[in-house]
Amino acid sequence: MMKNKGYIFALLVIIMVLVVLIPYLNKQPLASENKSTWLWDTDLITNQADDIVKFSKEQGVKIIFLQVGEKVAADQYRSFISKAKKEDIEVHALNGRPGWALYDHKGEADEFLNWVKDYNASSKPEEQFAGVQFDVEPYLLKQWKSSQKVVLQEWMGNMRSWIQSGKEAGLSIGAAVPFWLNGVSNPNGNGKQPMSEWMISKLDYLAIMAYRDKADQIYDISEHMLSEADSEGKKVWVGVEVAQSQEGEGVSFYAQSDSKLEEELNKLVNLGDKHASFAGVAVHSYEAWRTRFDGSKTALRND
Repeated sequence: MMKNKGYIFALLVIIMVLVVLIPYLNKQPLASENKSTWLWDTDLITNQADDIVKFSKEQGVKIIFLQVGEKVAADQYRSFISKAKKEDIEVHALNGRPGWALYDHKGEADEFLNWVKDYNASSKPEEQFAGVQFDVEPYLLKQWKSSQKVVLQEWMGNMRSWIQSGKEAGLSIGAAVPFWLNGVSNPNGNGKQPMSEWMISKLDYLAIMAYRDKADQIYDISEHMLSEADSEGKKVWVGVEVAQSQEGEGVSFYAQSDSKLEEELNKLVNLGDKHASFAGVAVHSYEAWRTRFDGSKTALRND
């Protein structure tokens, strides 16, 4: 009799454990748990493609923003993108310069975008870029202080052209922007519309460069744009810095432990989940992030 009671008790314990664990076993990753990352050294895809994809999958990366480099052959892009897609990772072509905001340099950006479109047209679906991200930072131009309104108007005009051209080719179009962009007014909006709101209304997504080393601070400087994107039904990646920064303390997670980084990112995800627009955390950059996990396998150029 005692033996039977022991079996029954053990069975009940097993059932209770299964009841608790099954929801977690079946749990699918939330959108807010996804990550993206910027990969600047394009040459890495020629000799570290498998490692990049493996690491990205392990870390929950869903989009790699890949700098397009002239020295990398089209077949290398095709091979890398197809490997990434097999693991449900999108690759977006990344490029930009401050001068691209100006009409005089628009042609340079047009060449980049046309290259992506031509590349996709000559590649199989599983080898194609899913989108394009423009990293244009006109506030680094000397004209920003003296002629900000003109620079903004030209930047907006160029963006309209790129967005239309990209969408016609079926590309998702996004941009990397500073967290303070909501503090700059649309020059055509009578001072009533932040530039961030204008950008969100036009683009498919934004990646905010919200570089701070504490989750609450990162969220605080991103909240305005997340709320704007909520209203527009768009997506926002909240960017964090893990590379060494020259901008002073409190900007990067570079000097913090892996456990502290994970703790803060988990806090950031919980804060970001308040917003339907929150796509996840964007880590800058892949090279610095990968090196944190294996210093002997430094993700740097091999030449």
